[in-house]
Amino acid sequence: MDRITRRALVGSGALVVAGVTLGGVLGALSKRPEAKVADRIRARRIDRVPAEDPASEAWYEAAPIVVPLGPQQAVPPYLGSASIAELVVEALHDDDELALRLGWDDPSQDDLSGIGRFGDAVAVQLPTAAGGTPAITMGAPGAPVHVVQWRASWQRDLVERTGVETLYPGLARDTIPEDVFPAETAVLWYPGRAAGNAISAAGRSSSIQELVAEGFGTLTPLPDQRARGAAAWADGRWTVALGFPLDRAGAGDALAPGTSWPVAFAVWAGSDGNRGGRKHFADWKTLEVRA
Repeated sequence: MDRITRRALVGSGALVVAGVTLGGVLGALSKRPEAKVADRIRARRIDRVPAEDPASEAWYEAAPIVVPLGPQQAVPPYLGSASIAELVVEALHDDDELALRLGWDDPSQDDLSGIGRFGDAVAVQLPTAAGGTPAITMGAPGAPVHVVQWRASWQRDLVERTGVETLYPGLARDTIPEDVFPAETAVLWYPGRAAGNAISAAGRSSSIQELVAEGFGTLTPLPDQRARGAAAWADGRWTVALGFPLDRAGAGDALAPGTSWPVAFAVWAGSDGNRGGRKHFADWKTLEVRA
């Protein structure tokens, strides 16, 4: 257990206790049924989904599948080669919320972003409308997609406020705008924050973000963020649990029990320089929201 992180990990409004971080995830994975490569993900119905607990025993009810990953080489910036071969995917729902558990091997826990330094992440992509399969390239004009992404660096921000001092512990500086100006004036020295860019936010309330897109370069956060989740890194493996309401108000048509939907995935390995379009991805699979 010496490689397991000993920080408490926080989800959207809920603490993942130390027991989960130090052993629960590994215990849950050891009891997981064998996962095999498949194109269909079956979201079974349970009483309550564990959307913020990647080590919950409720995940024993899920049927895991292996989703092969490849490097994104459709449009620049390309990923030259894949360092993550596969993603294990599980799904559950409780008639109100869909939850997914995503697991992949990554020997490096990259949860701090900076100049030349990038964080680990994973994303799920679904069509916004029933009845069709959009382009895998984050949709296309007139055929948008709904994206739910987890970021390791955002999860760390929930545990401790990170910044330049975290990257460079020996940093010395005289002052910062907040020391001199009122908050409404100081924010003008941070253009991204002043513009409402979520990546530039001074604080976090969740490690998960919901977005919509109609092709590359159009990714837009939803004004109402309802997704939640949490993750743990243990012995060279990330396990991420995330969930969002089946009604998808503001994001797309409802994922009604008894329906099937195209679903795709992307994974970023920060230590390998993955960011933006430099990512691993899986082409469309089928998600069954079982009645």
